[in-house]
Amino acid sequence: MSLASREIAAEDAAALKPAKGGLRRELSSFAVLLLTLSSLSPVVSVFGIGGDVLHQAGAGAATLFGLAILAALVWSVVYAELGSAYPYAGGDYVGVGSVLGGWAGAVTLVLWAATAGPSIAFVNLTIVPYVAQLAPQIPAPAVIFGGLAGAIVVALLSVRRGAWITGLFLAVEAVAVVVLIIVGAGRPVRGVSAIVLHPMALNAAGGLAPVTLGVLGLAAVSAVYATVGGNQAINFGEELHDPHRRMGRVVLMACLIGAFATALPVILVVVSAPDLAALLRSPAPFAQFLSARLGSWAGPALSAGVALAMFNANIVTIMGMARLYFSLGRDGLFPKPVNRLLSGVDSHSGTPRAATLVVGAFSAACCFIPSHTLLIFMSGLLVYGWSLVCLSVLIGRMKGLTGAGGYWRSPLFPLAPIIGLGMAVAFTIADLLDADAGRPSLLLLGLVVLAALAWHHFVLRPRGWTPQLGESGG
Repeated sequence: MSLASREIAAEDAAALKPAKGGLRRELSSFAVLLLTLSSLSPVVSVFGIGGDVLHQAGAGAATLFGLAILAALVWSVVYAELGSAYPYAGGDYVGVGSVLGGWAGAVTLVLWAATAGPSIAFVNLTIVPYVAQLAPQIPAPAVIFGGLAGAIVVALLSVRRGAWITGLFLAVEAVAVVVLIIVGAGRPVRGVSAIVLHPMALNAAGGLAPVTLGVLGLAAVSAVYATVGGNQAINFGEELHDPHRRMGRVVLMACLIGAFATALPVILVVVSAPDLAALLRSPAPFAQFLSARLGSWAGPALSAGVALAMFNANIVTIMGMARLYFSLGRDGLFPKPVNRLLSGVDSHSGTPRAATLVVGAFSAACCFIPSHTLLIFMSGLLVYGWSLVCLSVLIGRMKGLTGAGGYWRSPLFPLAPIIGLGMAVAFTIADLLDADAGRPSLLLLGLVVLAALAWHHFVLRPRGWTPQLGESGG
C-alpha cells in the first residue's frame, strides 16, 4: 500500500469510529443487505415500472430488461467502489464531494434531498389502487397518510429492529417474485429470437404491430431505472461493522439480486403469456397473467403482496433518507439550531429521530402533488446523479482515493465508469426525446442543479465547506 493510501486508511478508520451521540455501528452485512433489498423492492419495480415498460414496448420489454441486467452490473461495480471508500450516512454526496470537490458534493446532496419526499410520496400514492382492490371501503386519504404514518413509526425504531421487520416483509415479497418466475418459466409459448428480432406491441387499433426503435429507446430508460440499485446500502455505512471491507460486497450482492429479481419476471411473462395482445391491453398485466394461469384468487393475493412491498420500500427509504438529512445537519449546512436538530441521535434507539420526522413531514406534503408530476420531477436523477458518481470513481481511482488497499476495487478499471458515463449520455438523449416526462424532468432537475451550484458558490465555498467523513458536526 502506498503512503498516501495508508494515510487515507488511517484517517478513515478514525472517522468511522462512532462519535458521542453518533450513529451506532450495530448492523451486519446481512442486515444491510435486507434493508437495501427492501428499498429496491423488486415487486414494486416489476408491477409498477415493469408494467409501464410492457405497455410501451410490448414484447420488446423482455430485451430491454435483459440489457438492464448488464446496466445493473456496471452500476453495482461503480457504486461498490465508491461505497467501499466512502461508507457514510450521507450516501453519494460524501464520496462525490470528497473526490470532485465541494461543488459536486453540493449538487449531489441537493438532488437527493430534493427528491427524497417526492420518491416516498410517489410510492405511497401508488399503494392506493392495490388497497382499494382488497378493501374498497377505506378512503384513499386514510390509505395514503395512514400508510405513511405506519412507515414512519417503524423507521423510528432502532436500525437493527427495523432491519428485521423489513426483512420479514421482504420474505413475503420474495414469495411473490418466486411464484411469478416459476409460473412464467412453466409454459413458454414464444421463442427468444422472435422476441428479440421482431418485438410486437399494441398499435392504435388495439392489434399487434412491430415496435419502433424510438419507442424502445424511451422505454429502455425506464427499464434501467427499475432494475438498477444497491447504492441505498451506503446510507447505512456508519452503522455497518467494518464498512470499508464489507460495503462493496453488500452493494454488489444487493444490486445483482435486485436486478435478476426484477428482470426475470418481466422476461418470463413475455415469453410465456398465451395471449400477448390481451396481456398488453390489461392495465395490470402481471396480475392478468397470474390470474389467467392460477385462477381468480391470484389477483387479490397479488394486490396484498404488492401493497405490502410498497409499504416496506417506504419504510427503508424513509430510514435511508433520514440518515442523509442527519448527515446534512452534521455537515453544518443549515443554521446552528437546525443542524443540532437534524444531527441529533436518540440515546435509546440510536436513530436520528428528528431527521426521520422531517423526512416524513416532507413526504406528507408531497402526497398532495399528483403522482405524474412527482414522477416527472424524479426521473432525471438517473442522469445527473449517475454521471457524477461515475466521474468520481474514474477520477478517485487515479488520485488513489477509491480502490485503495482494503477497499473494494472494480475489475477491468476504467471500463465500468467509462461505460457508465456512456450510459448517462444515452439516458440524456432518451430523456430529451421524451416530451411528456423526460425533457421536463431534465429541465426541472437542471434548475435544482443550478440552484445547488449557486448555493455552493455564494454560501458554502466562502465557508470552506467540504463533506465531513463521519464526524460529529455542529
